[in-house]
Amino acid sequence: MTKIKIITDSTAGLTMEEMKQYNIEVLPLSVEVDGKSYNPMTDLTAEGFMELMANSQSLPKSSQPPIGSFVEAYEKFQQEGYEILSLHLTEKLSGTVLTARQAAEIAGGNITVIDTDYTARGQAFQVIEAAKMAQAGTFSMAEIVERIAEIRANTKLYIVVVTLENLIKGGRVGKMQGIIGNLLNIKLVARLKDGQLEEETKQRSMKKILNYLIDTVKNETKKVKELDIVHANGQKEAEQLAAEFKSLLSLKEVPMFKADPIISTHAGNGAFAFMYYTE
Repeated sequence: MTKIKIITDSTAGLTMEEMKQYNIEVLPLSVEVDGKSYNPMTDLTAEGFMELMANSQSLPKSSQPPIGSFVEAYEKFQQEGYEILSLHLTEKLSGTVLTARQAAEIAGGNITVIDTDYTARGQAFQVIEAAKMAQAGTFSMAEIVERIAEIRANTKLYIVVVTLENLIKGGRVGKMQGIIGNLLNIKLVARLKDGQLEEETKQRSMKKILNYLIDTVKNETKKVKELDIVHANGQKEAEQLAAEFKSLLSLKEVPMFKADPIISTHAGNGAFAFMYYTE
């Protein structure tokens, strides 16, 4: 039986229960607030971070896991007899996956590093499916990689940014460079596509934003397999969307998560997102 270990990073937003249930190793990105560095998995709650960010003198800074953490994890699990599948957030938003590839070259052996082209639960969809297949013990690395490529190709992620200040300060606006200055009060819907944020629409009314998102899912031509919602102090709107999507798609549940501090840093207070994949 092939032993395959799944490794990812903290921006996937996995719960402790998921990590344990699916035997997933998670390497944390760190966030620095006013000169102090925090591990988002052990040092901060989502609520605690939002308070820190609100009171910070400057925009928090995020850092990818050090290359040594990757090398150590890769060597450890290879010594335990595993092949390794390492899945990480899009390189358009972080150098994490590039560091993982460098570490794989140093560690050597059977290590496959994948850029998921996503983050948050869009990343988690691929990670969890890979982990389920790895636990089954009947799939090869090639078969798992092929399956998660299918999920990646059929995933969509939309994020509503209530304030553009953090995105602009953090340089994460991608093809949205023109949305600055007097448009800071605009509520923006962006789509993460090909690993990069692109403007979808912008409105001054939250009601119009929510209607746009609901219509987007209503017009989806393929069957939605799973849909998750993530928010950074945007719970009210997130709950409204969850109720609409649950009814619209006849889903048993629409899981809702609090955003990882790294994502909250760039998306800003009040942001919320939903992501789904189809057959």
